Amino acid sequence: MWKITSFDAPGATQLYACDGEPALNYERDTPGVLIRIVVAPYGYLDFSYTEQHNGGLIYNLLMINGLQLVCGAVCELQIEVEPSGGFSVNQNGAEVQGALQPLPVLTGETIEAFREMIRLKIVPYQDPPSGTPKSDAELQALADSYFPGNPFGFDLAMSLYDWTSASFIRQDLFHQLEYTGVEGKPLDLPTIARVIWGCNYPGYTAQDANFMNQFMMQPANSEQDVSAQLQTVYAKVKPLAAAEMDVFANAVLSLPPVSVADYPQLYRGAMPMSGGYDTGDFSPSMFEYPGNNGPTTTPLYQALSDALNGCLATGNVITTKGPWSFSNDLEGAKVWQNGILITLNPPPGATIWPGSADITGFSLNPGTFEINMPPPSRYRIDGYEWTTINDKPVCHFTMTHLGYCVEPL
Repeated sequence: MWKITSFDAPGATQLYACDGEPALNYERDTPGVLIRIVVAPYGYLDFSYTEQHNGGLIYNLLMINGLQLVCGAVCELQIEVEPSGGFSVNQNGAEVQGALQPLPVLTGETIEAFREMIRLKIVPYQDPPSGTPKSDAELQALADSYFPGNPFGFDLAMSLYDWTSASFIRQDLFHQLEYTGVEGKPLDLPTIARVIWGCNYPGYTAQDANFMNQFMMQPANSEQDVSAQLQTVYAKVKPLAAAEMDVFANAVLSLPPVSVADYPQLYRGAMPMSGGYDTGDFSPSMFEYPGNNGPTTTPLYQALSDALNGCLATGNVITTKGPWSFSNDLEGAKVWQNGILITLNPPPGATIWPGSADITGFSLNPGTFEINMPPPSRYRIDGYEWTTINDKPVCHFTMTHLGYCVEPL
């Protein structure tokens, strides 16, 4: 058994454990389980322990970012973290020192790829038929206000703004429909084509030039046409979409986390691409979906009834491949649902929603409140019930937010 009794991290904006339990004064007693503790913006620590038997002697071996700490049956830790990323862990006089694993940082290559999207006029979404478009000057003003001194501030602001347009469809498809357990993370191209062709928002269909432009494609007259075009462009679009997701996640994590006192519960209407996605596309958007391991000839699709007895079963933890957006209003979330509704609770005792940000001020639709949680973020499924909305069955999940976890655990 081990627990952290003190954690001194001057200047840290967030401190949380990715298992959803309190970081401090909580006894963890399951051997072999990786516990990740995020200390934003500095980095994170990974803990795991095993019980050792040496003759009649029984002791615990605790691993902390690859360093070993031997302790007795009860292991109480005092941790100090420096802004430079160095840390020390003290346990009854024994001490280990090391460096935090860093949180993802933006590279010049990533920024250049994102700026290529801007040059190609894939970003931002061109001539949206609704909303209030923002000028470059307005985005720069947001960058100066929210990301002062950051050389990539404009890029961060642009990525948030672009997400709130129909560009979210590209970003979802090129991440949620990856075979993440297969080398190279190939895409499920037939399912992407099916969703694009099926999307039927007014002004946002495969017959619309601006809608298809975000995929570097032309208006299509059939699903086969979409599929044929996709074969010619996906290799170009995929790394660009990955770059934008990195910029976007960095932007969200650079903003202040949302207060639980302000928003004690959050709500999400899921599978919002009316006519494109359906509830069978929900479980493949999680890293825990078994089909991520292939074969790639099998579509990334699972009937919700099967998923509820699998990776979406009550008590399971899921990790998102793409961002999740939340409302502070259940009725508002119902507007966006397409068969899935989520009521989200914060981690027990938490004062913030870890790894979250209110991005409403960056939105193309400033009247639509949006809290966002970038991938990979973890959620525990606490239960579900079936309800009816607009004469259609809806699966209403209750989940607990466990936080942004840097990479799938």
